[in-house]
Amino acid sequence: MSRIRRSVSLRLANSLRVESVAEEYVEARDASDLCAVLDRARRDSVAVTLLGGGTNVVPLRRIEGRVVRLASRGISFRRGRGGVRVTAAAGESWHRLVRECLGRGLAGLENLALIPGTVGAAPIQNIGAYGRELARWVSGVSVVDTGSLERSVLDPRACAFRYRDSVFKSDEPGRYVVTAVTLDLGDDPPDAGYAELARELRRLGREPSPVWVAEAVIRLRRRKLPDPRTVGNAGSFFKNPTLTPAAFDRLRGRVDIAGFPDGERVRVPAARLIDVCGWKGYRDGDAGVWSRHALVLVNHGRAGGREILDLAHRIRDDVARRFDIELDLEPAVLGRE
Repeated sequence: MSRIRRSVSLRLANSLRVESVAEEYVEARDASDLCAVLDRARRDSVAVTLLGGGTNVVPLRRIEGRVVRLASRGISFRRGRGGVRVTAAAGESWHRLVRECLGRGLAGLENLALIPGTVGAAPIQNIGAYGRELARWVSGVSVVDTGSLERSVLDPRACAFRYRDSVFKSDEPGRYVVTAVTLDLGDDPPDAGYAELARELRRLGREPSPVWVAEAVIRLRRRKLPDPRTVGNAGSFFKNPTLTPAAFDRLRGRVDIAGFPDGERVRVPAARLIDVCGWKGYRDGDAGVWSRHALVLVNHGRAGGREILDLAHRIRDDVARRFDIELDLEPAVLGRE
């Protein structure tokens, strides 16, 4: 089992770049190592906080107990009759996986290019962008049950994928640790139906193909979103809310806003609501809202997790007062002040 370290700074282990200290810290190299780490924590009667790429979390000043970071690596490809089965370890970079698949001529993941974070976080969040969601290609998610320490593979139905949600996040949070994700990829036709993406492809003078769709997505994301290496951020900070058709009609009577079908409801962009309220580009000390995208909260330097959360709550309250719509926070909050 990997060595346990004490009083470890997590400032470089979270994309918001906020200062946080782990009371204890250990890395797990693979599923077997993870089981050993969890078993040791149980015997030591120590609480465990799991940490992946640190891209969708808001760490507070101190995280008590033992922070376990998944550091597993590896991507495998196995060709079958219907396409290629790809398995990636939880600690792998998501964008590296997308690039590896594109390099082998595998289509499907191109719309999800440049999403920050690790492979292990992808099914928890059911990541999606530009009209596609990860759930479409998942054939299995390898997990460790934190209670029994049993290892198993959950099929897509057991994962209960929903918009930015899954069994790992809402139904049974904390029960499973994702150790690997298996995807079935083939020759899916490129999806450039998202208006912004179609415009970017026309600007590039390219027909939709997996490689060029990925290139267009990368260019769009780099123009709109800050690079966590230079400006601390946790990506989209709020989920896009869903409304009844009647509520959507009332909202459109007050503000020019798009709506997207979501079952019997309509999903609306939270960024538009925040922008209308005047928050885009706002700054209070070192906590702020990105000037090019109202959904992204940023750390301009020395903001702490509490300052970022306080700003998020002010934005949420303002949107609720003005539009009677409750915004849900996307990142997980870790630790305490």
